[in-house]
Amino acid sequence: MCAMRNGRCFNSLRDMFDIAGSQSHEISQKVSETFTEFKNHYAEAHGFNDTVLIHCHTSSLSIPEKDAMKKYDFLLKRVGTLLNAWEEPLRHLEEELSTLKGVPAGVTSKVKDIKENSSGLLVGIKTLLNVIYPRDAEAVNFPTLPEGASLKTENEDVRILGYYNKLICLDGDFKKVDIYLNVIKCRNLKVKNC
Repeated sequence: MCAMRNGRCFNSLRDMFDIAGSQSHEISQKVSETFTEFKNHYAEAHGFNDTVLIHCHTSSLSIPEKDAMKKYDFLLKRVGTLLNAWEEPLRHLEEELSTLKGVPAGVTSKVKDIKENSSGLLVGIKTLLNVIYPRDAEAVNFPTLPEGASLKTENEDVRILGYYNKLICLDGDFKKVDIYLNVIKCRNLKVKNC
């Protein structure tokens, strides 16, 4: 059921946050599974089990301070920025990952699902911000972060290490998205059983 306004169906704010939280959790789990599958397939053979991570393109986004974690407008905007920052890198990852020799089919199909679901979640976050702050047009304009170089080198080992590092960054960022949306749901909307 939903509330009808101007001929459109609107869910309650709580339902919208529940949907966003569930979707972010599913994406985060799929990203972790993808990273684990990629790591298990390539890490030992290519010797980067203990490789130091290269700088993530989202590293400039610091972890919010305690006071900021209480403001769901800040957290929603941070979620939107993280999701927006991964739009192009996920597109490149989907296109380029399939060019690796022996890449597991499960990895490539999961990356495609992650890309599609992430784009859908970004639309949902923009909708939430429009519902909460309908007069603040800037609320839905998330900054674009530079993604770094595309991995089109001929050296297979370099490409595998690059994808490995991208997947580590993706995993960390989607864990943040999941945490931020759950903080909003639990603290600000006073949802029970969080």
